[in-house]
Amino acid sequence: MRRHSFRKFLASFIITITVCIVIAGSGYAAWQHFVRPPAIQERVEVIRHIPTERDVNDEPAFIVPDPEDAGLLLGAPPSVVVELMDRKPNFYTFLIYGLDEGYNTDTIMVGAFDNENGEAFLISIPRDTRVDVTRNHRKITTSYAAGRLHGRGHAGGIDQLKSEVQSLVGFRPDFYVSVDYQAFVMLVDSLGGVEVDVPFHMRNTHPDAGVHIDIPAGLQTLSGQQVLNFVRFRNADSGFRAITDYGRIENQQLVISTIVNELLHPSTIMRIPEFLRIYQDYITTDLIFREKLYFAEQLVSAGSNFSLYTYTLPIAGTSGAPRWYELPYRNGIIELVNRTVNPFEQDITADMLRIAS
Repeated sequence: MRRHSFRKFLASFIITITVCIVIAGSGYAAWQHFVRPPAIQERVEVIRHIPTERDVNDEPAFIVPDPEDAGLLLGAPPSVVVELMDRKPNFYTFLIYGLDEGYNTDTIMVGAFDNENGEAFLISIPRDTRVDVTRNHRKITTSYAAGRLHGRGHAGGIDQLKSEVQSLVGFRPDFYVSVDYQAFVMLVDSLGGVEVDVPFHMRNTHPDAGVHIDIPAGLQTLSGQQVLNFVRFRNADSGFRAITDYGRIENQQLVISTIVNELLHPSTIMRIPEFLRIYQDYITTDLIFREKLYFAEQLVSAGSNFSLYTYTLPIAGTSGAPRWYELPYRNGIIELVNRTVNPFEQDITADMLRIAS
């Protein structure tokens, strides 16, 4: 009797396990069918321009974007060549940006994810970088605001920003990701804070303007709000040290690398639903849901084998007063882009950029 009961139990157990395996296999197959990489054209049209010679300061002084000018790129030179270039397989590019309290882009990055090699690259673009446009205020920080003019709205702002980024790096990013700074706060707090070695006492307190940054120097665990203050710090109270936009870019890159390393830690896997909620609530993108899941899955599966490299767009110098443009360094940009974020099998060349001489 006992033997019969045991055989019955064993048969039921085997059947149950088999059913679970089939269900799990079907679920995995369904997951694989649903979560797929974005579709990218294998061959993309690019434009090669006839170089133009213009003085970077040959323009009237202006402080804000011209409301009568949508800020489009200058008309094409007398002759252009359109050709097709082959895309690298499983290589995706991104425009990543954050807005200040208005519509100016406070942070601009060009990112690339190379899924073939488990690598990602970020190139920060200084917000005062001079771009080749018709509007009077020619810093890239005003590109999104200029694109929103005349009822073009958010789509116009993204299109303008992508176009101006293309003029600097030679290609138009595939997708955009707009990061609300509150995402930094929520994400860092969900991680229990992140450890940062603050190089000096950062203090900038202006209660009337809603600014209160006071972070002592030294290695410490920063909360979400402290991290936000750390990445936005630039000006300082009298007697305290201030930094340039380049210093702030370095701090932003440091925090991003630190957060990515924390996200790749095995202990954070159980928090993925919380991370996805933050992503949904505070990040705007043209990636659809299953594409977001795909990139999240690739990041988690790569684990410690994933590498993130950060850079800053090469700058040749400044135009000086009165507008203080950061002038792009064409040769340095071409070398860096081809080594990192170039999505094409062929190299980016000088005639694919629009940089005023």
